[in-house]
Amino acid sequence: LFPVFFSCNRDGQNEIHFDRLLCEYAENPNQVFNPNPRFTWVIGTDVPGKSQSAWRVLVGADEGSLTSAKNLTWDSGKIISDQTMHIVYAGDPLQSNQSYYWKVIIWDEQGISCESPTHQFTTTLLHSADWQAKWIGANATGEPIPAKGFFMDRKEESGLTDTVHHQGRSVLLRKSFQVNGKVKSARLFITGLGFYEAEINNLKVGEDVLSPSKTPYHKYIHFDTYDVTAILKNGENAIGIHLGNGWYNPYKKWWKEYRMQWFGHNKALAQLHVTYEDGKEELINTDESWKTVPSPVLYNCVYDGEIYDAREEISGWSSPGFDEAGWQSVVIMQTPGAQLVGRQMPPIKIDEVKKPVKITKPKPGMLVYDFGQNFTGWVRLKLKGEKGTKITIRHSEELYDDGTLNFTCNERARAAVDYILKGGTEESYEPAFTYFGFQFVEISSDGPLPEIIDLEGCVVYSANEKIGHFSSSHDLINKMHHATVWSQMSNMLSYPMDCPQRDERLGWMGDAQVTAEEAMFNFDMALHYENWFAGIKANQDEQTGDIPIISPRPYIKDDGIEWSSSYITMVWQHYLYYGDIKILIDNYSAMARYMDFLASIAENHILPKGWIGDWGSMVVGWKEGDPVSTPTAYYFYNATILKKVAHILKNTSDAERFEKLALEIKNAYNRQFFDPVTKNYNDGSQMANGFPLYLGLVEKEHVEDVIRNLISDIVEKNDTHLTTGVLGTKYMIDALTLHGRSDVAWALATQTTYPSWAEMMKRFNTMCEFWTLKQSHNHVMMGSIDAWFYKVLAGIQIEEESPGFKYISIKPFTAEGLYEVQASTTTFRGEVTSEWCKTEHGFDLSVKIPFNTTASVYIPGRIQDHLSVNGLSPEDINGVKYLNYEAGHHVYEVSSGSWEFVWQNQ
Repeated sequence: LFPVFFSCNRDGQNEIHFDRLLCEYAENPNQVFNPNPRFTWVIGTDVPGKSQSAWRVLVGADEGSLTSAKNLTWDSGKIISDQTMHIVYAGDPLQSNQSYYWKVIIWDEQGISCESPTHQFTTTLLHSADWQAKWIGANATGEPIPAKGFFMDRKEESGLTDTVHHQGRSVLLRKSFQVNGKVKSARLFITGLGFYEAEINNLKVGEDVLSPSKTPYHKYIHFDTYDVTAILKNGENAIGIHLGNGWYNPYKKWWKEYRMQWFGHNKALAQLHVTYEDGKEELINTDESWKTVPSPVLYNCVYDGEIYDAREEISGWSSPGFDEAGWQSVVIMQTPGAQLVGRQMPPIKIDEVKKPVKITKPKPGMLVYDFGQNFTGWVRLKLKGEKGTKITIRHSEELYDDGTLNFTCNERARAAVDYILKGGTEESYEPAFTYFGFQFVEISSDGPLPEIIDLEGCVVYSANEKIGHFSSSHDLINKMHHATVWSQMSNMLSYPMDCPQRDERLGWMGDAQVTAEEAMFNFDMALHYENWFAGIKANQDEQTGDIPIISPRPYIKDDGIEWSSSYITMVWQHYLYYGDIKILIDNYSAMARYMDFLASIAENHILPKGWIGDWGSMVVGWKEGDPVSTPTAYYFYNATILKKVAHILKNTSDAERFEKLALEIKNAYNRQFFDPVTKNYNDGSQMANGFPLYLGLVEKEHVEDVIRNLISDIVEKNDTHLTTGVLGTKYMIDALTLHGRSDVAWALATQTTYPSWAEMMKRFNTMCEFWTLKQSHNHVMMGSIDAWFYKVLAGIQIEEESPGFKYISIKPFTAEGLYEVQASTTTFRGEVTSEWCKTEHGFDLSVKIPFNTTASVYIPGRIQDHLSVNGLSPEDINGVKYLNYEAGHHVYEVSSGSWEFVWQNQ
């Protein structure tokens, strides 16, 4: 609809161009739910040193108002500022289901203006009063709603007169309606509890799968918005909804504290707004007039899979003119006591379709397909066989030696599909309401195996844009990066997930904490995390202020401070990487309440031992919760972050309070856990010493001793192997780098014997949960090292005082045995690139710095060595400034642009 880029010329040269215009982090979004959306523009330039000195945003209900600058809903006026990100709308109240147009005018450093192209955003239903539809379902025999909003086990509902009768089979819902006239626009607002798929006139609506996204259903429910103008036709039309169980209506066998909770019977809500060219409007809502019938999906469960009987298919069920004889009237369901919230983050989609790389027959009547990559999703197949034949499709991450599937990693999840053929002709199938984590697929049958005409794997994950690239001359490092990216993709299905294959698939917060930086280098995670934080905040315990350790899930008391503290650490990281102060404003009060909760359970500023600790630790004799100092260390970590957040939000009294608290915790921590004789913390393990080093908890006079002990444990006691688990692997590596020992971190990263990443990569192409390689083979948490590749090997580092990549440091670590690195990440200011290689005569470094951004660049070498920039002496180039010679590096400050530094030995 609009050009992706718009150039401003001066004397025939393109000096700057608008690469992207974003509203609520997206280009031309069609379902803006924020009444005060944020605007961002990304500007590119080939001219060094370009910057912005002022901006003006115009918003109107039509393009003509922008052209004339009249009848605008918002005109910011000319604002003297270099801000290009997260400009908050401050105009007239936005209307629901309304399209708006916007553009920005900027002035460069010379005061010359440049105008962007026009972009669009469209609001969704902004207010609860906009909803006129009713929740509908089928055959509900009671809807007991517990006081806390969910059932966690069967005992909770066993004493009720009106108990839960689970409707495991999915249902079809439909309605015919008339379109009389030329349609200007038609938009569908829809949700289901649990998963749903919508059709209009026998066509699937949108490309999303596994909708709606999982949320704390007793607090808020996501709805989706689709433009369906092109699907409608004059005359009779039909809309259909296929409704499954998802996470909302699980089978009773899974009603467990650490698995699923039951919120209510499955139900759907939809509202179709049709606007005609003559201005007339019409609503088609879910109500009593809809009809329903059971679907061919006889059984559907996130963990166990599906049973699909193709003999039960109803051809054309969502088509106009369909005969509804035999269909029943729907049941009007009880309205959930939760807020309807328009989904803002990217939906779950099929991103890629993979073909198997190998097909084997380990047993008669059995086929095994190897896709060559562990991933999350399902298979799509075409087949032909006799009516009534049942095939079973099973999924797994690995094989036994005989070539059959090893289902150990699935634990109690059946993770399978049964498909019963209708027979006669070629038929096709893919599941709708479940997903699996797998590399291998087994197909067997209860009779002669049907002809498998085609089978392909659908790679499924939240459509967070891929923004990062990393490669190097080191094969193991490249494999680790590849495994991390695939593990990350496999574990973001509307929330940060732990694993996709077994009976868990939960939002464990510690897993997300250690991989957040890696994720933000590789993917655009801004809205994904923003939504997740909203769920954590919604589930904060109302009485105590405690935070859950899993989200989205209702609050259940648990002793896992190191996991629940992820809320604070990740909100802070989100701010540092994206520079959006709104994330701090939205979450500050909840974070401060959580700190009050921690204070209430602390004794002399020391927190009790939790049950998780450094999960997966290899320390001999390690027990869950060790090291015992971990919760108190997080208490300090949280206090230091809250001090900074309060300062940014200009809450001086809180900033002082948290600064004082941090000091008190530090003193108590050192009294309790530091041994002044051995100079160790706790048991002297790598996590016990590494974490306080990373956090700055170690008193200055003891820092060198603690570092020495840490390195001794790594190199001497453990022969250059790590013993850390989930938390320690992230923070010990960062602690070593922080204290100038990236060489030791590199030695750990490239260690080739057990326990090591190399051992993992020999057998698997995603990250494993444990160094022992037992249980899950697709947990992203050990991929926390990938952020180190970007930050240290490539040297791309944000500066805390200039969040959102406003000021960058490029300081690569040229490790022994590493000869070149290429890395880039696309920020909301533009692309940042760092590429270096060792040469026969020295060292080459090429960097790209976005418009309106400044960077410090560190070039390793001796003080007398010769350095050129873009083929010239640095003194002869505008935009390049020599700062100093520091610790074996020449340090330059550069403005925006592309710069090639060449260092030659003298």
